[in-house]
Amino acid sequence: MTAKRLNIRNAVIPNGLSEDEINSSESEDEMSKVTHALRNELNMSENSSTRESDNDESVESEEDENFVTPTADFADNMPPPPIHDELQPIDYFYNMFGKQSTTLLTNQSNLYSVQKNPNKAARISETEMEHFIGILLMTGIYSFPEQRYFWSNNTRVESISSVMTRDRFLELKKYLHVTDNSIQQNRTDANFDRAHKVRPLLNIIKENFRTIPKEEKLSVDEQIIPFKGRTGGKSGICYDFIFYTGKGNQQQHGFCTDIVLNVCETVPRFANHK
Repeated sequence: MTAKRLNIRNAVIPNGLSEDEINSSESEDEMSKVTHALRNELNMSENSSTRESDNDESVESEEDENFVTPTADFADNMPPPPIHDELQPIDYFYNMFGKQSTTLLTNQSNLYSVQKNPNKAARISETEMEHFIGILLMTGIYSFPEQRYFWSNNTRVESISSVMTRDRFLELKKYLHVTDNSIQQNRTDANFDRAHKVRPLLNIIKENFRTIPKEEKLSVDEQIIPFKGRTGGKSGICYDFIFYTGKGNQQQHGFCTDIVLNVCETVPRFANHK
């Protein structure tokens, strides 16, 4: 039988065999020993890996068994509902709209009337402004094509026409203002607010909404105004809002994410709201 010389450059020397031993082995028996040793070492390595894998799976299994789902019960305390005799509908309205809103509208509307015609000020009282706001709310219930129909003989609405004359209503509507027109923002300003004409009123209402105790389940949604359609969904309480005037240039986490984080600023932490 012809002896074969082992090519050392391509051989893997197993543990326990020296290079000299392999050089001196030129028979097939020696080659068989080397092959057998390599196979034994490979089997030992595979068995070790299998045991380590089994141990890892065992640890993971124990961790799964010991995992305790954290509690998610609502941790905040809602105040008891008010007794119906304590609050009237107008009280609920002012809890959100705010008396200061009426004062703001009255003062700014009177100021604008003087700016337009110093010789004939509108002289609007806060009571008149309250009536005016009430009429605006009432007109949303009816589907008249024009507001003058509320005072017309054939379509007269007593709850509106008996509170304020048509001409006085139109006069208040003409001078209705929220801000001082003599103080205008520069449109080229980087911080220009497109809603600056109504921003003071929005801020008052927004702060009033934020003080309302929040229920357990909350959601973020959008509303396009004016809204004249109908929705099959359930209406809810507004706890906060953002008056959208277009995408801003300063976005931290992305447009939608920034909006959600903004309206969640007043949500109590660790109360497990959902």
